[in-house]
Amino acid sequence: MASHEYEILYKKLMEAGPPSSKNTVEEIRVAFERLFSEYAPEPDIRFEPFSIGQIPACWAFAPGVSRQRIVLFFHGGGYRAGSIRSHRDMMGRISRSSGCAVLGIGYRLAPEHPYPAALEDALTAYRWLLHHPYPPSHIAIVGSSAGGGLAFSLSLRLKLEKVSLPAAIVAICPWVDLAMTSPSYEKKEDFLRPVSLKVAAKMYAGEKDLKDPFISPLYGDLKGLPPLLIQVGTREVLFDEVVAFSQKAKKSGVAVTLEKWPEMIHAWHVFAEKIPEGREAIEQIGTFLKKSFQRE
Repeated sequence: MASHEYEILYKKLMEAGPPSSKNTVEEIRVAFERLFSEYAPEPDIRFEPFSIGQIPACWAFAPGVSRQRIVLFFHGGGYRAGSIRSHRDMMGRISRSSGCAVLGIGYRLAPEHPYPAALEDALTAYRWLLHHPYPPSHIAIVGSSAGGGLAFSLSLRLKLEKVSLPAAIVAICPWVDLAMTSPSYEKKEDFLRPVSLKVAAKMYAGEKDLKDPFISPLYGDLKGLPPLLIQVGTREVLFDEVVAFSQKAKKSGVAVTLEKWPEMIHAWHVFAEKIPEGREAIEQIGTFLKKSFQRE
């Protein structure tokens, strides 16, 4: 049963509704940042902004964390919104729960920078870690929503280029099918809306095929991926595609832990400051990452 705090949040989000189709991208971005500005990071988390070439980046350190184990973090926002700043609280909480340093990047956004800009930035950041010099066994990737899909797209790109994959991947409600073929887009009641996602998918893919595996990793060859933790809410519109991705990965021989969180909406983790379910899910992520790094 969902907490009272969560039900209050759910009602608030559903009443607010999605951005109007008349909103500009800039208006959507401003609204996104305004919403998540309510969820400030915990006061003892230390942030160190810098850049990787032209890519904005930021370290998040909880007290006492190891700099020998790194979480590379990709934020959500449908590839057209979101930032390191909007996800700082999540980054800090993941650092605390995992005992690792978290590196978030501000990958380029559509429509100004359609595919493959985000993927290229993700690849650049991963290679930067390898050169500084963290072995792949000391790196995990965590992505939320579009960032979760980006984490899988990056893993497919790494396989193509024969670059060693990270120790583990955590995908928080990942968007893995921008073609949006799953029944849950019509069945579920989430604060995400299919009409808005269709616009975002087109902005990101441009003239490319929405079923290109580097855009929609559901259609890729998943053999050889590292251990995965995938979390999804049973209320969210991405539910069916996330389950389908998990099943395909398992059939491909990948070690997959799929957590279906009852009644949760999309990416409830970003509201962890106010809802216990968000804090609990991030604790589960930390436990998984600690075990993953112990396997080396």
